[in-house]
Amino acid sequence: MAAIMRLHRPESPAFAALRARVADIERGGDAPADAPAAAVHEAIDRALPGGGLARGAAHEIAGAADGAADGFAATIAARAAGPRGTVLWCARDGDLYAPGLAAFGLDTARLVTARAPRAEDALQALEEALRAGVAVAVGETSADLVAGRRLRLAARAGGGLCLLLRRPGRPARAEAVHTRWRVSSVPSAPAPGGGPGAPRWRLSLTRCRGAAPREWTVEWSHETHRLTLVAPLANRAGPARRFGRAG
Repeated sequence: MAAIMRLHRPESPAFAALRARVADIERGGDAPADAPAAAVHEAIDRALPGGGLARGAAHEIAGAADGAADGFAATIAARAAGPRGTVLWCARDGDLYAPGLAAFGLDTARLVTARAPRAEDALQALEEALRAGVAVAVGETSADLVAGRRLRLAARAGGGLCLLLRRPGRPARAEAVHTRWRVSSVPSAPAPGGGPGAPRWRLSLTRCRGAAPREWTVEWSHETHRLTLVAPLANRAGPARRFGRAG
């Protein structure tokens, strides 16, 4: 079961509980600080410096309110954490649906969730968790230059991966993240026998240090817990397109 706590203020005792919960899980082992970059998909990884999403850094994922960005973040978190790594997921409001995250490969036994209505609380929780050594810290928030630098330093100290989920209407801050992604849902192929098929997303890499913007269409398999490229848009180079109303 995922551990759930509510965070109100940076000095709240909930932060001590967060550190204790992470430390308790970490006794079982976690991803080493010198682990390779987090894999997304072979073709996508080849387009990224270092062969994947850099650890010890923050990455932003933006999307509309259709769950595509959350699903993509969950797939990355699951692969980056592996079978022994801990994942913190810090939500601004509402409850996370653990079975839904599990469908994207996340082990809920090694998932710690927190609710932080204020942006400063969410950023504090992410920083604490990264310094404590979680494999992945996911936060439904954005970061300015100062907060982004603190997250980078915390991620480097713990060797973890930080994913920031930027909701529609929240400003983009280019200087705070290593990569920026825009994720949107696209129509799925029909499932055998009828009905909706596997989830499909259009991934737009809109900013990456050391790489050009690119775009892919991918499909997620709940059976294999893998992404596959969908032709003919797979691996298409060029300026990233804007989708939905996310800024």
